[in-house]
Amino acid sequence: MYTEAQRRAHIYDLQRFLRRIQREHDHPQPLVPDGIYGPETAAAVRDFQRHNGLPVTGTVDFATWTLLFKEYSALTRGDTLPSAVSFFPAGAHAKLSLGDKGPSVCALQLMLNTAIPHFSNLSPLSLTGEYDHDTAEAVRRAQQAFQLPTTGEADRATWDALARFHNHYFDHTPLAWRLAEAEQ
Repeated sequence: MYTEAQRRAHIYDLQRFLRRIQREHDHPQPLVPDGIYGPETAAAVRDFQRHNGLPVTGTVDFATWTLLFKEYSALTRGDTLPSAVSFFPAGAHAKLSLGDKGPSVCALQLMLNTAIPHFSNLSPLSLTGEYDHDTAEAVRRAQQAFQLPTTGEADRATWDALARFHNHYFDHTPLAWRLAEAEQ
């Protein structure tokens, strides 16, 4: 029997593959893996199919999967470990908080999206570059998971914890999904 946990893990892998291919082609907003086959994933599949001369359906058939995996495998053979996200963009004593905007907030949202499936049931954040209430709630959840003060503001300690987590777990299927699959 094909379980929901298996389905999510497979979708997550699909999204990782698509994201790596999109990054290679300088896509302006690569897909964020979340294990949910939503409109963004379907659009990324259609885009991949269109660029590779496949029928544009938005669903992953055998031909799409085979070509997708082949391209992903070719790209990752030459990859090295991802460069560390270790800089704190706002200065040594500053913090990011509600109302802040810019690329630093977008980087924070990306790191949160890497972490969220591993310790929370929150939906992925949109990469807007705006520190909104959803971003603050995700920061609070991360701070709680990392046993930091739960302020909802991204200070240096929060950023560093997220950066370490992102650098280590970026391409890993969330443990809860793997455990749920093992229990089935």
